[in-house]
Amino acid sequence: MSKDIWLNANKDNAGDLILTGYIGELKDMPVYSEVIDLAAGIKPHNWQYVLDFGCGVGRNSKALSESYAKVIAYDLPSMIKLVPDENKASNITYTSEWEKIKEIPFDTVLASLVFQHIDDDELNQYLSELNTDKLVLHSRTWIDHSETEVLTIVEKYFNIETIEYVK
Repeated sequence: MSKDIWLNANKDNAGDLILTGYIGELKDMPVYSEVIDLAAGIKPHNWQYVLDFGCGVGRNSKALSESYAKVIAYDLPSMIKLVPDENKASNITYTSEWEKIKEIPFDTVLASLVFQHIDDDELNQYLSELNTDKLVLHSRTWIDHSETEVLTIVEKYFNIETIEYVK
């Protein structure tokens, strides 16, 4: 079985800024509904588990919890501790324990606006250890402070099924 990827990429250069919509607190950033719709839309009836890789403060995790039986939300401890109560649910587990996560077989993985912030070697390690055949990726084109395009690394581990560029 091949590993497939759905990609929604912001076509930009490393110097561009992403306008996040933050207004004061982190919780004010909107959920990228088109990415959530894509992740939920590819879910066959028997899919149960999704990984929200780089979950931040859990906006996408909360949205995914409406379509999946179990959401595992992974990020650094500094982000996990910022998850507000309104982004918590009984079927969401927030964690920064990668060693446990990489053993779980996920039906799909969502990575929204995170891969561009991970250096090349670390991204290669994460992707090689992901236990899934499906990846929904929403990313900038370039890895921050690098000459490397995100897809150059992702293509080593996943076959690209769909790419949609937005500006």
